[in-house]
Amino acid sequence: MGIDPKSFLFVFVFHVVCIWSVSTGDTGYIWHVTDFHYDPDYTAGDYPASSCRDLGSETPNHWGDYRCDSPWALINSSVYAMHDINSNPDFIIWTGDDTPHVPNDNLSTEKVINTIGNLTHLLMDVFPGVKVFPVLGNHDYHPKHQMPPEPNDVYGNVTELWDAWLNPYTGALDTFKQAAYYTAEYKTGHRIIGLNTVYYYTNDKVTEDMEDPGNQLQWLETTLQAAVYNNEKVYIIGHVPPGVFERHAGKSWFYPRFNERYIDIVRKFHDVIFGQFYAHQHDDSFRIFYDDKGTPISSLLLAPAVTPWNTTLSGVGPNNPGIRLIEFDRETWEIQDIKQYFLDLSTTVDLTTPNWKLEYSAKQQYGISDVTTPSLQQLVDSFNDKNSDNFAKYYLYNSVSYDKSDCTGQCKVDQVCAVTAVDFDEYDTCLANDGVTGSAVRPLMTFAVKVAMLALQYLLF
Repeated sequence: MGIDPKSFLFVFVFHVVCIWSVSTGDTGYIWHVTDFHYDPDYTAGDYPASSCRDLGSETPNHWGDYRCDSPWALINSSVYAMHDINSNPDFIIWTGDDTPHVPNDNLSTEKVINTIGNLTHLLMDVFPGVKVFPVLGNHDYHPKHQMPPEPNDVYGNVTELWDAWLNPYTGALDTFKQAAYYTAEYKTGHRIIGLNTVYYYTNDKVTEDMEDPGNQLQWLETTLQAAVYNNEKVYIIGHVPPGVFERHAGKSWFYPRFNERYIDIVRKFHDVIFGQFYAHQHDDSFRIFYDDKGTPISSLLLAPAVTPWNTTLSGVGPNNPGIRLIEFDRETWEIQDIKQYFLDLSTTVDLTTPNWKLEYSAKQQYGISDVTTPSLQQLVDSFNDKNSDNFAKYYLYNSVSYDKSDCTGQCKVDQVCAVTAVDFDEYDTCLANDGVTGSAVRPLMTFAVKVAMLALQYLLF
């Protein structure tokens, strides 16, 4: 007895669609806020008395200035804007960098702790009872960047500040006090891992010659292996990301051996990693991880900063302040959408109340079904489609709608290679090949979906 072709195609399409987009319909919400960089000396004048540069005799704007780090007015406004938009998120991710970009002589351990304390109390006051999962950034230590993988005054005092947030999770306070990382079983089958990736940052000279600072990478593997055994879904959060800065070609953050090992861990455990949430760059971007066959297997989301500060890295420029609302499926933990909100500082000079507004919805603006890895690969594929304006949108959002220039030629190559080549050698290959890397190939899943769509057309017509 023969098989009816249309029946076969119907079953094939059904299975592809079911595999590709499984959702329970139970949508949750996560706020991701980062890089406050609070400057208590905001109005003190030019650098180094404050973070402001090139002000001359001017007074910075009350709500924030592109030449400076954040005044308290901006930080307070950002957190209350979060509350006004969604006052009852499932939880908040706070990925660090709280003190200003000033010389070490202008800071101290006490000032760092006090700044983290002020921001902790703000989040607790505005979001009472809401779970917060925080990590430290490279500006959350004194001297900045030089984090040691051992107990110290910063880790100890911050452990006390975050006791209410981390104490419910077995062992979280202990590992944080020791080396500023932890894991939390958010609920049965769902786990959050908070890393201290400052240890891998090339500016941290304390860890430069260490094989595994704080034994964190081994701990990470052990924790993920347990997640595999217990059938858990995992979110990883951190401050300094792996890979290369897309707005400053060749600028990498991790020491090479740590970058390589992190990628290896993601490849090994990608089946249980459902989200990676990072910051540090102050801009809005993402990264895709591939297996050795070029199939996209995981992705990392980079959230933009609250501070608008114009970095000292040449060619990068400032950004508008941003806060990010993530929509996710509470059961599958797949990322359904990103709602990016921002404050256009150029319009706030005469305002008594700043106007935080929606910059974009990833699903609506990019035409993708969700923000999972296959959909982000689909987005990258569209960057080279002459009929798509997705790359132009992405580049505008990359600076939180500050930089409205066109990005073509080498600028576009730099962006695409940073997104698709987290591995340093593959990044160099990508640059040499004008934006094409051995890993950044169209995945099998995309091919299957295309076949499914053709089959669907056959069934319908």
